[in-house]
Amino acid sequence: MTVLLIVAILGLFYETAWSMVSIWYRSETFAHGFIIVPITLWLIWEKRSSLQRLVPQPEYRVLVLLLGGGFLWLAGYLADALVVQQLALVAILIFAIWTLLGNRVTWALAFPLAFLFFAVPMGEDLVAPLMEVTATATVYLIKLTGIPVYREGLFFSLPSGNWSVVEACSGVRYLIASVTLGALYAYLTYSRLTKRILFIIAATIVPIIANSLRAYIIVMLGHMSDMKIATGVDHLIYGWLFFGLVMLILFSIGAFWRDPHEQPAKADNQPAHSLHNSSRPRSALIMILLAASVWPVLAYTMDNRQALVVEQQLELPDGFAGWVGEPVSDSAWLPHFLGASEIVHRQYQHGSERVEVSVGYYAQRKKGVELINSQNLLLAMDEKKWRITQKSKVTIQVNGEPLPIDQFTIKGGDHAYQVLSWYRIGDKYTASRYRGKLLEAFYRLTFGRQDSARIVIAIPRDEVPNQIGQAEQAFLDHLIPALETSLDLLVSN
Repeated sequence: MTVLLIVAILGLFYETAWSMVSIWYRSETFAHGFIIVPITLWLIWEKRSSLQRLVPQPEYRVLVLLLGGGFLWLAGYLADALVVQQLALVAILIFAIWTLLGNRVTWALAFPLAFLFFAVPMGEDLVAPLMEVTATATVYLIKLTGIPVYREGLFFSLPSGNWSVVEACSGVRYLIASVTLGALYAYLTYSRLTKRILFIIAATIVPIIANSLRAYIIVMLGHMSDMKIATGVDHLIYGWLFFGLVMLILFSIGAFWRDPHEQPAKADNQPAHSLHNSSRPRSALIMILLAASVWPVLAYTMDNRQALVVEQQLELPDGFAGWVGEPVSDSAWLPHFLGASEIVHRQYQHGSERVEVSVGYYAQRKKGVELINSQNLLLAMDEKKWRITQKSKVTIQVNGEPLPIDQFTIKGGDHAYQVLSWYRIGDKYTASRYRGKLLEAFYRLTFGRQDSARIVIAIPRDEVPNQIGQAEQAFLDHLIPALETSLDLLVSN
């Protein structure tokens, strides 16, 4: 039984660990993950002389933190929040070592153990804001240069050509690499905590500023060469060369405040203490195993619960309050719903006014095709005709309650849309991806509803307003109750 339990635990935790390795392998942004564990082992080896003088002593109070890490892993697993699972897995490992070896040994290994968190592939949510920072700073610097520039969202035009800020231009790769190297450099170079923190802050701010300068330099090179250089592969080459130069300068400046290297204390003549000589290591191992085993068992139980039954197809009303429903025209923009169980589009006409409604319904949680993930975008990744030129927040009324939702301006050729988008998780509404993930985890933890949907309203516009008008709110007041009824009828517990 014990062996089967260990196999079950390792099986689910192995899946989380393997997901990290897979991301390291396929993503250049997170390829540094392969060297984090070797660096951690080297940092521990460097402390071997001081560790020999410490007596490992199990610290059972840390089991509370271990249980917390396990619950966090379960919540991430149930909500398909991969980065949460991975962070929790590293935390579980650290808390297990802390429980087994005790406070003194763990404190001596504090940085090497904490450095393991850099192995977690995280930072994708920084891409969008960093792209906005890059676009804003680049256009500002171009204007300072005296060159006319027209900006529309992440796209801008110069007399010599058109440019756009894409994910590779966000600088998130430089930021992650800089913070990782900066933390290691600060630990090896300084002994005072204040200096270490200040250098890590510098390693965070400098690459953001440097990336804006890099983007500006590349645009200027392209502009002055009549778009002959800095527009292809050399675009990326120049970027990494520039980043390498910036990091060299940062480390060189940081070396001026280097602290004297502390000589390792000589080991005394007393025999080294081992874990075997410490008190109750076997009981600590058993308690660690039990504390970690709860969560994979719960995950297995929830994964094998009876599936919800979809009894009928999703339908939108044919019309209401003077609005007449009809099929969506072939030229209309349609949102992208990756892996949805059902997708419904409907166009409503009221005189000269037109509103297009799209709903992507997800009946069950399916790994890789869930409602909220980094691949499930409003526009398909290979979309060429349409582009998002602006994003903001507006507030609508849902059942008498205010709901902040996302508003996009989407353009393609001579067409432009005001697009409103939000989620329905179970019977709750939200536009926040983070709250949506929390709601998904909550419903699964409480054995509640597993269905979810994304609601998208597209209104053809010449100019997108900054708020929802009375006509649009009146339309939603009739649509949402009808949509709720249709969604609720789909599910039978």
